[in-house]
Amino acid sequence: MKIRVLHIIDHLGPGGAQVLVKNIAEKISNEHIETFVCALRTSPLAIPVEARLINLTYRKYNPCAIFAIAKLCKKYKIDILHAHLTKSVITSLMANFISKTPVIVHEHGPIFRKGLPFSIYRVLLRMFHNRAAAIVANSQATARQLVQSAAIGANGVEVIPNALDFGPFDSSKVARSKARAKLGISEKDIVVGFVGRLHRVKGVDILIQAVCSLLRQSSNYLLVIAGDGPQRDSLEALAAQLGIAHRAKFLGMCDKAAEVMSAFDIGIVPSRQEPFGIVLLELMRMKVPVVSSGVDGMGELVSNGQTALVAEPNTPASICDCVKRLVEDVQLQRRLTENAYKFSEQFALTNQTDSIKKLYYQICKDVD
Repeated sequence: MKIRVLHIIDHLGPGGAQVLVKNIAEKISNEHIETFVCALRTSPLAIPVEARLINLTYRKYNPCAIFAIAKLCKKYKIDILHAHLTKSVITSLMANFISKTPVIVHEHGPIFRKGLPFSIYRVLLRMFHNRAAAIVANSQATARQLVQSAAIGANGVEVIPNALDFGPFDSSKVARSKARAKLGISEKDIVVGFVGRLHRVKGVDILIQAVCSLLRQSSNYLLVIAGDGPQRDSLEALAAQLGIAHRAKFLGMCDKAAEVMSAFDIGIVPSRQEPFGIVLLELMRMKVPVVSSGVDGMGELVSNGQTALVAEPNTPASICDCVKRLVEDVQLQRRLTENAYKFSEQFALTNQTDSIKKLYYQICKDVD
C-alpha cells in the first residue's frame, strides 16, 4: 500500500522552498509513495507542479486552514504531512491535534528572519514543535538556529541539505556567445552577475556599490541582475544615483537562469543572511567563478580559494578586490570552477530524495 504524503506550503510562487517541493513531488513518487501538494493561497506566478495539486485561499494565520488541512488528511487518507514555510508549519502542527497525521517540519530559512511575523513563528514553533514526527533543516546553520531560537534539542533536528536538479544547469548545453548576444552584451564586457530575489538580505546594494568602484578602474565592467523583489525600484535608483545605470542591466524574473548565468564572467552572491544558498550550486554547475559572502549556510558550500573567493568582510571593497583578483588570474578562475564543479556533485537531487524517502519509511514504521 502506498504512503500518501501531503506537502503543505504557503504558496507556489517563485522561491527555493517551492522548487524543492516541486522536485520532491515530481521525483519521489513511485510505486510506494504518492504525493499531493497543497498551497495555502494561490499565486499568479505559481510554478507548475506535476502532482495532485490543491489550492486553498488562506493568506494569513487563519484558524480555518487548520480544519481544512485536517479534512484533507481524512479525505485523501494522508499518512504524512510535510510542511514548508511559516504558515504551513504552524497550521500543520495545529491540524495534528485533530487528524493525528504525523508532521514533518521542513525548515528552509524563515527561522533566521527578523520582524514580528517571524518572531511569532519562532514562539509558536517553540510551543508546538513536540507535535512534529520529524524536523528537517536544510543546512547545519539552519539546524543550529532551530536549536537556539525554537529550543529544539540538537538531536531532534535532521539535516537534509538542499539539492539541485543538474539537468537544466549544464554549461555544455548553453552557448555563451548566444546568451551574451541575446542580452546585448559584447565580448569586451566583463560581466559581474547576480541571480536571486531582490531583498535586503541578498545584499544586492553591496554589489552595486562594488561595481561602482570597479567602473572607476575600467569601463568594461557590466552589472547584470536577474530577479525581482521588493527592492528592485530602490536598487535601480541606487545605480542611477551612483551614475552607473548605463552599465547595469536589471532583467527581472528569468525563466532560464542557466542561460543568463552562462553570460557571466563572475557570479556574485553577496547575501547578508542565507540559510543555504542554492544559487551557489547553480553557478558551480555552470562553471562560473564565484565571489560569495560566507554567511550562515553558505559557509558550508564555499571554501575560500578552493571553490570560490569569499568576501570577508562582506563589503563593496572586499567584493571589488575579489573580482579584480579573478579578472587578473585566469588560472585561479579555472581552479575555482573545476573544484566547485566537483564539490557540487554531492548535492545531486537523488541524494536529497533518497534521504527524504528514508525518512518517510521510518515515520510510517514508527507509527505502525
